[in-house]
Amino acid sequence: MADDLTVKGAVIDTVGELKDPASGDTLLDAHILDDVQVADGIVTIRLLVGEELGQQDRWSLEDAVADASEAIEGVREARVTVFVRGHEEASAPPGAPAGAAAAAASSGPAAASGGGASPVAEKAGGRKPLGSSGGGAAATPGTLEGVGRVIAVASGKGGVGKSTVAVNLALALQRQGYRVGLLDIDVYGPSLPTLLGVNERPNVHNRRIVPLVAEGMKLMSLGYLMEDDTPVIWRGPIVTGIIRQFLQDVDWSGTDYLIVDMPPGTGDAQLSLAQSVPVDGAVIVTTPSDLALIDAARGLHMFETLNVDVLGIVENMSWFAWPGAPALRSIMEDARATAPEIADRIEAVLDEHERTWIFGRDGGQREAERLGAEFLGRIPLDPEVRRGGDEGRPVVAAAPESPVSEAFLGLARRIAEARPLETGDSPDAGKRKGLFSFMKS
Repeated sequence: MADDLTVKGAVIDTVGELKDPASGDTLLDAHILDDVQVADGIVTIRLLVGEELGQQDRWSLEDAVADASEAIEGVREARVTVFVRGHEEASAPPGAPAGAAAAAASSGPAAASGGGASPVAEKAGGRKPLGSSGGGAAATPGTLEGVGRVIAVASGKGGVGKSTVAVNLALALQRQGYRVGLLDIDVYGPSLPTLLGVNERPNVHNRRIVPLVAEGMKLMSLGYLMEDDTPVIWRGPIVTGIIRQFLQDVDWSGTDYLIVDMPPGTGDAQLSLAQSVPVDGAVIVTTPSDLALIDAARGLHMFETLNVDVLGIVENMSWFAWPGAPALRSIMEDARATAPEIADRIEAVLDEHERTWIFGRDGGQREAERLGAEFLGRIPLDPEVRRGGDEGRPVVAAAPESPVSEAFLGLARRIAEARPLETGDSPDAGKRKGLFSFMKS
C-alpha cells in the first residue's frame, strides 16, 4: 500500500488538474485547491472557491474531487470541504438543514487540526495581496511554543553559500552553549542531508515529527522525507502548506534558537514563513560581487515589507587566503635578523597578495551602509568549508579553531547579542497541533 506522502502527491496531481467550473482553469491554476492532508489513507481536502460559483456547481465540484481522490490507490476515504473566499461558512450538502454550512466549516481541515484556520487559509488561498486576508486584516503569525528565537538566513539569489552559512551559524550558536534547531525550508533544493551527513527518515511520536539530531542540533528538511533524486514539482500553495507543517508539526520544543535556511530569492516561502510564526530577525547572505549585492538588496527590502527585522548583511566568500602564507611569514621572521631588507620585501608581497579578493572587495559592507543595515562580518573563502560540506562535517565542527570557524563564531555572537533570549524564554515542551498529519504515528 502506498505511504501517505506518496498518496498526498498523487491527490495533488490528480485533483489539481480538475477544472474550475467558473473559469475553466485547473484547480491549481485557479488557486482553488488550498490544502490536502492524508492520514492513514483518509484524505482531507479543502477547496476555496469564488462567490461567482453557484451552489449547484460547488456541490458538483465537491463530488468530482471526492470521486477523483477515491479512485487513487491508497485512498480509503475522501473528505472534501468547500469554502467561499471571504466567508467562514462552507457549502452545505444538498438538502442539509439551516446551519449545516457552519457545522461543515467547523468540522473541516482547520478545525480538525485543533488549532483554528491557518494563516494560509485566513488569507483565502494564499494569493491575495501581501498582508491581506479574507477579512481585510493582515494574517497574524501563530506562536511556536518551546522556541526562544526564530532567525531566518536568506539570500536574494542562489550560489552565495547561504545554506553553508546557515549550518555553520547554527553550529556556532550550539558551540556557545545554546540549544539550536536547524530547519531547511528550501523545498526545491534541500541541502541539509548532504551538509550534515544525515540521511535518515525521522520518526513520529504522538502524531508529531521527532527531528533528527546531528552535532547536538535538531534538524528537519524535506530531504529527509523524499527519495534520492526525486524532483519536487509543487506550486506555491502546496509549498506554503509544507513550510507551515515543518514549523508547526515538528517537535522543536527545548530550542533556544531555530535557524531557518530559506530558499534563495523572494517568493511564497518567505511570505509563508513570515505569516506562520513570528520571525525574530533575518540575516541576508551575499558575496561582494555587484550582481549578488543587487539581489541582496531585494531580499532585504522583501523582509522589510513583511515587517521582519533584518539583523544585517553577512559577506560570504570575502577573500581567499593563500595557504602558503603562514609558512612564508615564519621564514620572513627568521630572515629579519640577518637580512632585514629581504624580510621587508617578503612582508610587502604578503601584505599585498596573502588575501585574494576573488569576488571584489568590501562590497557587502558598502551595501550595508547604503541600505542602512548592520554589517555582520566577513566569511573567508576556504577549501575546508567546501570539503566539510561535501563530507557532511561542517567546518565549525571539523576545525573549530580555524580562522573561518572563528568568523562564524563571531557572527553567532553578534546574532545572539542582537536577539538575546528573554527572561522566561526557557523553551519547554510545546504542544503545537496539526502538522504533517499525513505521516503515520
